[in-house]
Amino acid sequence: MFLAPAFLLGLLAIGVPIWLHRVARANPTQHPFASLMFVEASETQRTAKRTLRYWLLLSLRILLLIALVLAFAGPLLTERAIPGANANARLHAIVLDTSLSMQDGDRWQRALNEADSILKSLSSSDRVLVATAEGRRVSVVQSSTPASTAGTVRGTLRALKPGIERLDYGLAMSTADNWLGSPRPPVVLHLISDLQQSAAPLRFADLEPPARTQLMLHDVGNAAAENVFIQGAQLTTVDTRSLEVTVRGTAAKPQQRQVILAIDGKEYGRRTVDLPASAVATDSVETEGGDHLTPQLGSQATTTSSAKVLFSDLKLAAGSHRLEVSLDPADALPQDDHFYAVLEHADPKALLVAPDTRADDVSYFASAIGSLAAPTLSVEERAPETIGTGALTGYSLMVIADVGALTDIQAKRIKEYVAAGGSVLATLGTHTAIEPGPLLEGWRISEPEQSIAAVGEIATTHPVLREAGDWHSVRFFRHRAVQVTKDDKALITYENGTPLLIERTIGAGHMLVLTAPVEREWNDLAIHPLFVRFIAEAARYLVRGDASAASTTVGSVVLTGLTATGGGQIFDPRGERVLGLAQTAAADRLIPDQTGFYEIRGNDGVRWIAVNVDARESDLTPLPASFVQRWRAMQVRQAAATNVAAVAAATSSADEKPRSLGPAVLWLAALLLLAELLLANRYLAIRRETPK
Repeated sequence: MFLAPAFLLGLLAIGVPIWLHRVARANPTQHPFASLMFVEASETQRTAKRTLRYWLLLSLRILLLIALVLAFAGPLLTERAIPGANANARLHAIVLDTSLSMQDGDRWQRALNEADSILKSLSSSDRVLVATAEGRRVSVVQSSTPASTAGTVRGTLRALKPGIERLDYGLAMSTADNWLGSPRPPVVLHLISDLQQSAAPLRFADLEPPARTQLMLHDVGNAAAENVFIQGAQLTTVDTRSLEVTVRGTAAKPQQRQVILAIDGKEYGRRTVDLPASAVATDSVETEGGDHLTPQLGSQATTTSSAKVLFSDLKLAAGSHRLEVSLDPADALPQDDHFYAVLEHADPKALLVAPDTRADDVSYFASAIGSLAAPTLSVEERAPETIGTGALTGYSLMVIADVGALTDIQAKRIKEYVAAGGSVLATLGTHTAIEPGPLLEGWRISEPEQSIAAVGEIATTHPVLREAGDWHSVRFFRHRAVQVTKDDKALITYENGTPLLIERTIGAGHMLVLTAPVEREWNDLAIHPLFVRFIAEAARYLVRGDASAASTTVGSVVLTGLTATGGGQIFDPRGERVLGLAQTAAADRLIPDQTGFYEIRGNDGVRWIAVNVDARESDLTPLPASFVQRWRAMQVRQAAATNVAAVAAATSSADEKPRSLGPAVLWLAALLLLAELLLANRYLAIRRETPK
């Protein structure tokens, strides 16, 4: 099939070089010459030799003309002309579990051996794909390649190592359509894993493989595996600073370990923990043809046991402290024998910002915050113009009496403080404009209405509003209609739906905004018994993040509080820079890949982020046998796949998009032209005879 078949008439031009070469083969005419003494001698051309060489040149010229004609005619290549793949060909996708639990014992070596046995079983028409599953991603490390390149695939497998993140089987299965690629032949998906119970998704339906995919589960785990790990550490009370450490593990016999607490790199104390033996649970599987479950051999699994250790009366100075809890001796998974946490602001302080520090609302706020017993907050009062002269990281809480009194520069500075993990309690005072500043970006605020309003809905499940019945007795003489963004949450609203108390999250911090000022002309909230309790609960809620041992897990997204304009740098636990010069624009988010303490240096000083492995990955309890049986029994959606194949076959002729070979033939003509010029220049050049 051609795009312009009329150009094929140009093939008649092939006769031109044939005629020219026929003329060139005629014997030359001889002419008498008087004397040859002044003529330079040259080699005599032999007719037979010339004819042989001219045939090669003639072939090149004929091919050149054919290529030019075909290039202009535009030959088209349809899908029918392309040889199809073998009908029995399969794509074998080998997915290796590279989560933390695969480092236990010989699990990883068994996984590599299992992958090697799969490669040996492939037929010559099959293809193979290798991927790793860890965290919330599946990475293709070897794209689809013929089975004949198994040696290259084995080299790729030998270079792989298990990581320290957690695996979610549901995420790996639900995204298989994306990383398997399309179009593709029928797939045999080999999942090589220890089939860990904690990797199971919340919904069993997420484990269903894609259409035309056969799932093969290769279990390389060990039901009798033992592991002791630190599940977490938390402060029991704010005042006494007692740290409670939870140790869990799976062991057939009681275990005794030393729990070591280090603060800021120095050992603080040791405690001995006695971990009881784990219980053995018997699982049951469903028999064929029956509706009941009957126990089967080999369906026993060891459950985890736990114990707690208390480090009481921690002596901590004001500031940021790095807590490291470790087990001694370590076991086969040393990554989960350490737990890291950051304790911020051992002696909390609150900064009260108001345009007039002698105003009544300032006294109301200071008295209410000062009444808080746990934690005890010391209050510092400052005017808005002093915001840009000092660091804000030393304050656990900022109270802003009137957001409208802040300039854009001051509001941006407070916004950076909140994004870095700070907390703010603010009110919309009399200076608040219709278009708020950067701190309340996206809000629309109307003019005050001179009408009495009453409280409507209250989010009583919120920690600040657990005793919210008295809010209905507060009288409001004026109020504003405020439109917030979809990410903001209204905790209290008026009867007409206008929000009264709003919670907003900015970066790593959050703020509570009261849309009514604390003034007698607006309401009687300041003199109501509810006010002191509300401010105290709000302060306790906002500083709770600073009063706890904060940490995150490997692979999770962490908001750093850095901005592209403000600058800053991040250092990993090994002390190396995380951000290059070209990455500072994306410094607001961090995905840690190591355990330990990340150091963040910004305009507001130094902050620490503690990163741990996910404790769920440390639980080596395998999936119940009944769960694995249900997963193996998942049927491939053959009916849907057949219907899709039938529809595709019926519409294949209409959907075929022929490809033009014109450009390729034109390139071939150019190469032939170059060869013809070189050959003609060599054969037709005058050969001079060398004197004897």
